[in-house]
Amino acid sequence: MKKIHYIYVCLGMLLLSALPAKAASEAEYGKVSKTYILNADGSQEMRAYKELTLFTHTAMNGLYGETFITYNPAYQTLKINDSYTRQKDGTIIKTPENAFVEVLPSSATDAPAYNGLKEMVVVHTGLDLGATLYLDYSIITRAGYLPELDICEQTQELSPIKEYTLTVVVPENKKLQYKAFGNGSLKVKKDNGKETFSWTFKNMPAISQERGNSVASGGVSTIMASTYATPAEALNVLQSQFTAASEREVATLAQKLVADKQTVAEKTKALNAYVGGLGSCRVTLKECGYRIRPASEVIRTAYGTEAEKANLLSGLLEAAGLPADVKVAYVCKLGEDYPSLSGVQSVFLSDPTMADMQDFITVLTLDGKKAELKVESHSINRTDTLPGNGGKVLANGYKLLTMPGLGEGFARYGYAMESATRESNLLLPYKADETYTCEVNIPSGMEVCTPPKNKELKTPVGKVAVTMTVADSKAKVVRSLQLNKQLITPREYADFHRLMSEWADANNATLLLKQK
Repeated sequence: MKKIHYIYVCLGMLLLSALPAKAASEAEYGKVSKTYILNADGSQEMRAYKELTLFTHTAMNGLYGETFITYNPAYQTLKINDSYTRQKDGTIIKTPENAFVEVLPSSATDAPAYNGLKEMVVVHTGLDLGATLYLDYSIITRAGYLPELDICEQTQELSPIKEYTLTVVVPENKKLQYKAFGNGSLKVKKDNGKETFSWTFKNMPAISQERGNSVASGGVSTIMASTYATPAEALNVLQSQFTAASEREVATLAQKLVADKQTVAEKTKALNAYVGGLGSCRVTLKECGYRIRPASEVIRTAYGTEAEKANLLSGLLEAAGLPADVKVAYVCKLGEDYPSLSGVQSVFLSDPTMADMQDFITVLTLDGKKAELKVESHSINRTDTLPGNGGKVLANGYKLLTMPGLGEGFARYGYAMESATRESNLLLPYKADETYTCEVNIPSGMEVCTPPKNKELKTPVGKVAVTMTVADSKAKVVRSLQLNKQLITPREYADFHRLMSEWADANNATLLLKQK
């Protein structure tokens, strides 16, 4: 009996050792805190603090050797309150002055209009394995630069966090509206004419780096908070700057670009092509204080931010007598009544990917109303005919034919090549509905070796079906994929991966012929 028990124990240990081990963290945050303060005069302060212990050479020499802080010195002051490293043996190494290096943010490269932005690079010194780095800094913003307090903060990092605290302080006469995507606890208190909101998160896991993980998919803990009263009030900050249609340079350019164009489609294409050909500046709305340059400046300099190019395109379209509805897409589903600028992911006129995602994000017009987006069909129903005398010639009179469509459509995203398990939700670009039919004319003197097929793999996520039949010197292969869900949970992912693997299987799209 003891011998049998011993065998079971050994087998259990072998099975456990065969399971994939979860990778250890490169580092761990002991504490992270951010505090946003809106003062009565409109000035603001953001104070950030972190303590991070390094476990690997990758963390020490790559991931966390530097901290980058972007600010606008014309309106903001950066103050380093404290910065040092506590080595594993307890030795304290203060960050020297020459380890604070001010550079141009990479997003402002080749964009002279934004060369006033600064990025402070804090080079953490005295690092060794087991060392803990400490950084405490503040960004103080002058009144008038930011219209309201408006934040969108992820409460997760690339490494786990033991405790994360986000605090927002506003005057008592200011109503703070907020959305929480995560499991933090909230405390609210009033004192001395101020109201303080404090969220605390314990033992936060690292953000999953799996593809398709985002705030919209529910996989990233985030807090949004704003003192704007309505979406229209928030978006008016942008709308008031979208004046391209009234600029003379824009009207002149529009008439020049469509002068030889006859149809609406031709005119629209010409205007889109012009704006699309301009350089793109990666400075975000937040980095530039939610300000955009006049369209005439974008024309003169031949580059612009996403919002600036949207403003120019809308002005060109209006000047040409064409419809121009600017829209903003948010990082997640907020609801039409939540006011925010910090949560804006994109400013656009036409983007089919946004229509595909509208069940998971909020899209509004510039006047704060829900935008109606037309969903373009991704359905594929393709039929091909192949001559049987083509294909790859093999030994002994065999020939291999590959059906068209393999690797096209939804298959081009390559989900079959990824892991068969997943920790976070997967948000697909769209729900697939594809059918590929191929008829092959079998040459005389040859016959089909591939056995007839009639198989279907059906799961709660969708189905893959493959049939292959032969009749009257013709072979017919029909492959179809239907996905009925766009958001795939970790529990559903195994079913999804099985479908993708079956769909990518080249054996389902090949035909083997041989001489009789």
